[in-house]
Amino acid sequence: FLDVYDSIRRGSYPCVLRSLALAARSLPQPQPRELLQQLCAQVQGGARPHLGQLLAVRSLFSGSLLALNRLQVDHVRALSRVLFLTPHLPAFLLRHRLRSHVLEIQQLDRALLRLGLGQLSEEELRAACYLRGLSSTHLGRAECRAWLEQWLGLSCELQDSEASLLAHSMVLLSLNYSWPPK
Repeated sequence: FLDVYDSIRRGSYPCVLRSLALAARSLPQPQPRELLQQLCAQVQGGARPHLGQLLAVRSLFSGSLLALNRLQVDHVRALSRVLFLTPHLPAFLLRHRLRSHVLEIQQLDRALLRLGLGQLSEEELRAACYLRGLSSTHLGRAECRAWLEQWLGLSCELQDSEASLLAHSMVLLSLNYSWPPK
């Protein structure tokens, strides 16, 4: 069932990425705009982003067109599907629920960082990855741990006002990480 649910989630990834790339074109600051456009193009091309690339564009996600409260409704709906939230609500409720869920994950991330990943069983490690957008059913323990370390490095660095970047990172970090062979 996890694979089925993940395929539903992954069905939203292209829409999120297209919406992000489209919104990036409208950003006023040329330097970070170009970095974000390059990041989107790399991910669309099959590459995995690095923590430094995500942190380099973090300022774009707090007060600009990419803040959760300013995203287009279709963009918010696609992000909601990534978090398994119903997308069939008024826009203000979608934004509120999305922000609330992302900030809850961020609080869990901070607690997990204090606890230490070494304290997690393999099942808990896989569940932690899955909650954050990565299907871990076909990954080894070491791969799950490496991905989760990268995620925690991002999540625990971000402020609450940068929740939009964390929501988008569920797609950016997971899209090309792994998928079962066909």
